[in-house]
Amino acid sequence: MSKPKDKLMIIDGNALIHRSFHALPPTMMTKDGVVVNAVYGFASFLIKAMRDIRPKYVVLTLDRKAPTFRHEKFKEYKAKRVKAPDELYAQIPLVRKLAEDFNIPVFEMDGFEADDLIGTIVSNVECRMSSVECRVSNIECIIVTGDKDTLQLVNDNTKVYSMSRGLTDSIIYNLDTVKEKMGVRADQVVDYKALRGDPSDNIPGVPGIGEKTAVELLREFDNLDKLYEHVEHNTQHATGNTKQVAEVVKPRILELLKAHKESAYLSRELATIKCDVGIEFDLEATRFFDLDKDRIVGALSDLEFKSLLPRVQSMFNDIGLDTKEKKQEATDDKFSRDKADFKYELINDDKKFEKFLVELKKQKSFVFDVETSGLDPLTCDLLGVSFAWEEGRAYFVECRLLSVECRVSSVECVQESLFGGEKKNIKNERRDWLEKIKPIFGDESIKKMGHNAKFDIRVLENKGVVVRGLVFDTMIASYLLNPGARGNGLDALTFSELGFEKISKGDLLGTGKDKINFSDVDLEKLSLYSCEDADFTFRLVKALRLQLVEKKLEKLFLDIELPLVRVLGDMEDRGIKIDSAFLNKMSKKMTKEIKILEDKIIEHAGESFNVRSTKQLKHILFEKLNLATDNIKKTKTGFSTGFDELDKLKDLHPIIPLIIEHRELTKLVSTYIDTLPLLVNQKTGRVHTSFNQAVAATGRLSSTDPNLQNIPVRTELGREIRKAFIAEPGFKLVALDYSQIELRLAAHMSGDEKMIKAFQDGADIHSATAAEINNVKPEEVTSEMRREAKAINFGVLYGQGAYGLARSADIPFARAKEFIDNYFCVYTGVAKYIEEKIVEAKEHGYVETLFGRKRYLPEIASSVMMVKKAAERMAVNTPIQGTAADMIKLAMIKIADEINDKDIRMLLQVHDELIFEVKEDKVQEAVIKIKNIMENILKLKVPVIVDAKVGESWGEMEKV
Repeated sequence: MSKPKDKLMIIDGNALIHRSFHALPPTMMTKDGVVVNAVYGFASFLIKAMRDIRPKYVVLTLDRKAPTFRHEKFKEYKAKRVKAPDELYAQIPLVRKLAEDFNIPVFEMDGFEADDLIGTIVSNVECRMSSVECRVSNIECIIVTGDKDTLQLVNDNTKVYSMSRGLTDSIIYNLDTVKEKMGVRADQVVDYKALRGDPSDNIPGVPGIGEKTAVELLREFDNLDKLYEHVEHNTQHATGNTKQVAEVVKPRILELLKAHKESAYLSRELATIKCDVGIEFDLEATRFFDLDKDRIVGALSDLEFKSLLPRVQSMFNDIGLDTKEKKQEATDDKFSRDKADFKYELINDDKKFEKFLVELKKQKSFVFDVETSGLDPLTCDLLGVSFAWEEGRAYFVECRLLSVECRVSSVECVQESLFGGEKKNIKNERRDWLEKIKPIFGDESIKKMGHNAKFDIRVLENKGVVVRGLVFDTMIASYLLNPGARGNGLDALTFSELGFEKISKGDLLGTGKDKINFSDVDLEKLSLYSCEDADFTFRLVKALRLQLVEKKLEKLFLDIELPLVRVLGDMEDRGIKIDSAFLNKMSKKMTKEIKILEDKIIEHAGESFNVRSTKQLKHILFEKLNLATDNIKKTKTGFSTGFDELDKLKDLHPIIPLIIEHRELTKLVSTYIDTLPLLVNQKTGRVHTSFNQAVAATGRLSSTDPNLQNIPVRTELGREIRKAFIAEPGFKLVALDYSQIELRLAAHMSGDEKMIKAFQDGADIHSATAAEINNVKPEEVTSEMRREAKAINFGVLYGQGAYGLARSADIPFARAKEFIDNYFCVYTGVAKYIEEKIVEAKEHGYVETLFGRKRYLPEIASSVMMVKKAAERMAVNTPIQGTAADMIKLAMIKIADEINDKDIRMLLQVHDELIFEVKEDKVQEAVIKIKNIMENILKLKVPVIVDAKVGESWGEMEKV
């Protein structure tokens, strides 16, 4: 068996940078407002390539700003290419620095492109291997790039590893792949470009010859020289047949070839990668070794690329000479912490437990963390609880409580050992341990702290252990400090705040086919993992508490976010009843309607096709029906058929509204109608949604499994789905909704006198706006005027311009622009508020709600107009939307505190609405109490109005 080839990885830096910049949003910034989307994409793909290729040698090539020899040959070279924004060029030094941190040598030279350096390096390696003096005889070159320019270099010993879709997929081009994808051999690529040209580089080629013709000509004549030999001399062509070239090539093409020979040969010269640039290349100097992992991790942390940190560890494991052993060694290192620094103890017998309990009872505060067999607090098994009250010391109390035991109080029981696997009659000492810990958890004077404490509290309370006295949650604190962060996980926080790499779930459970469940993890390892969780949560409390004080967020944290943890946990435990039979019936009905729609769509298309296939749909719309593609977004696979693009086409053909309706129906069926019955908990018979407290940057709550916020509010189908949410027998569902709260807050915060007066007078704000803008009496306002006014009232809050208003209100652009101008003439206070908020964001880098919630907007300083405008819209809307979120959260807390009645149950929070399940004879009492709390939670310059509705289901309610 031949020895595997060592690999030299040659990185086309500029190709990856440009591809990443355009693939990732320019809103990807550091806290200081530095755009890093291209650097992130480069780093992400570099790590992926390292893991896939596992090179022995690595080198990075970059372009220089100076013109190249190609510009001297052809002044128009790349002339039509739009100049990249400054944000892209500013990231190239960051990429160069990152290469240094990875110990990767960088090659660049004035007068030449990175491709020329790549070609020279490939040529150098091939020459070395063919030299009798060279000891290196088994090197394979892998070019890592984001485009197809280097495919001409592919041979038996050189491959191209390129980005495919986005930044996550890749494709390797060998000789066969080039032929399959391009239609020509690798050695024909430059001749292909000579004929077809390359619009991206403004290489002209032969005008009038496209991809198909270029491929056919090269298939017939092999290369450019032979083609022109036959064109000029009209002799036998390359295959040896006696046909004249005029019989093979169409007359039009023949004339084009004759007329543009000079252009063809110039294009070939421009497209040809030089392989003899005068660089000094020492293969051994590019050997990929002696990496400083801490330096790499530090560099990525400075760039705030937290999500890449776990992948760096995987990269180190994967590129080792003996991968499996290296990986195990790295994992084992984490499980053998220095005992001098980490005093972690497993509590798994009575003697240890009693000693631990003595210490626990002395504590005035502690961190706790639970380990479970799953993520559903209602059904998971409790494996253990860890505790920490001093840095570097933690305890893991093994519990091994199965979910079926949680309601059992008997001392004797039959259970299966989660760590031994055998069934036996044992004394349930773990239940005794929990009973002894129970009073400590229930004592509100003893302060508790955790990370994502809502989950841990729910688990314990479903095992009969009530938790009181929560004073800190590091996940919530991290979210308040950086609401725009992509994650607040404990591993990432520990690393970013403390510089320590925790044992990850991947280390504990394994990955892929070797992945195990938590309940199967070695007890010692589970103990160490959980003790780390508690220990580092304890350390984070100190760090994050100081930051909350420094940024004046402590009051918001203590008054709103922390008390809300318990409220949301109780709501999740209660859940809501679902009428599965109703949904099943609805599913059958919708399936028939979808089939009818599909038949109508196929009828309009004039041929049978899969309506759900975007590829086939593109063919029907843009090829078969030949619909106009002006202003239609184009992707790599063709014109987009997304909702926004279809909406632009809705008036061009009757098939479009049918497709839009089909999409809406199928999405609702799959997301809600067919899925909700599957989410019903078998134990409770109810659906238990999870409320996300640390996600939305504005402070709003969201929910998952199911996502209640996305159920359509105003459509008939949305109302039908809501009918499936029902009350228990003897109860009613009661919904209380803040009326136009964001507009009322806009009036209060802007101080606009006309808007305030309209609300104080109890006027219909949309009719009042319509009357003011159209200069008519209130009684003369038409329904159309009111509709337009409503669109602008809400549009202004979201920074909507004339174009956006024209689309949302379905009015001409000129009318929308006039409408907005008139609006700001009438509501001068609102206009001033908008200006002030944008200035505030620019001066401070953030905006605030009335309760002090901050949203950081580094994008407001961007020179990319689209990014800057988006940040300005956030600056205007966040204080309003965030204050509305704070109000309803405060109301929820007060309702939970003051209405302690098992017959009045708070179940759901959706946007500005709260849904309760109330015993029939207490509905009136509940409405009065809840309405009073909600309307008086914050005093505004305008009345706060709450509308109440009651019904058997969420979808069928009447006002009360």
